[in-house]
Amino acid sequence: MAKYPLGKKKVLKPKGKFSAVRKKSPDSFLLSCLLQASPHYVSGNYIAERLKMSRVGIWSRVDKLRKSGLSIEASQNRGYRLAGEPDLLIRPLLEAWFKECDIDYPFFLLNNTDSTNSEAERLLSSGQEAPFVVISHQQETGRGRMGRKWHSPKGGNLYLSIALKPNVELVKFRNFTLWQGISIGKFLKSHTGIESLSVKWPNDLVCENKKIGGMLTEASIDCDQVRSMVFGIGLNVNSSTNQFPKDIRDSSASLMELSGTKWRMHELATNLIKISMHASQECLDGKVDRKLLKNWGEMDYLNGKEVKVQNGKETFSGTATGIDKAGELIIKLKNGRKKIINAGEVRLTR
Repeated sequence: MAKYPLGKKKVLKPKGKFSAVRKKSPDSFLLSCLLQASPHYVSGNYIAERLKMSRVGIWSRVDKLRKSGLSIEASQNRGYRLAGEPDLLIRPLLEAWFKECDIDYPFFLLNNTDSTNSEAERLLSSGQEAPFVVISHQQETGRGRMGRKWHSPKGGNLYLSIALKPNVELVKFRNFTLWQGISIGKFLKSHTGIESLSVKWPNDLVCENKKIGGMLTEASIDCDQVRSMVFGIGLNVNSSTNQFPKDIRDSSASLMELSGTKWRMHELATNLIKISMHASQECLDGKVDRKLLKNWGEMDYLNGKEVKVQNGKETFSGTATGIDKAGELIIKLKNGRKKIINAGEVRLTR
């Protein structure tokens, strides 16, 4: 369980007006109060008055939330304080974090699914309005680029997909995944303090030659128009990779293993969604192409490294020297010539 830092014990009334209390569940409102006051206490009387419930009713809801895995401290004359949360995401706390981050579109929280991307695609096909988010505790057949399986055990990791219906020309989204990688990578670097965190072209989050996350963008395109798209991300957060399958164990790592800190899953998931949606909007607004090259350099894992590229039946080696404005990888061959690739498998040779 991730713990919340303990500050000076005093009672606070949360900021702002909770106009959404009629739209959200009482549990979500209660948790919003606790989040806004964290690490301090919130008066039980304040919560009871706002929810028009008795103190006994508030206590009953607190007890129910504790049974879901939340650590909520109660102190006489102080009230309640959120002290910790479970690794498995729960709806009321996610709703509270969505409110904290001003996210007002729906999410679907699943215990298990084949793939969050596949689930999002099914929801789009059934007429679900976008944007929306699909999150799962576990994936049976989580997938990455080129059809590879993404190991998705239950507990300690994040698996989520964001569905969009942009209806814009394809050129605006040509660098979508790269820009998502830059945006998410910068956020994680700042949030965790892991300075060596970087992005491996075209869609991996890596640190010290170990993979911590992957991204997958799938789109429905008609006449050079992006009608709908799903952006998925899998991130190793609080997992122990020594429990991973042998073939990926040595090449994988989690944020907890790299930083020595157990991270709050609900906060991390919500912030990732917010960062990703902002990056998506920048693509829609046509702001990405002119910023891509400037920002890619500081996050580029491959730059200056010797690599081996397999693109279809063609295999060659060289030195990665960055990307061009179209997001294609530039490889300097041993004969001094440059080769541009927009697809393929890239591996380090040393």
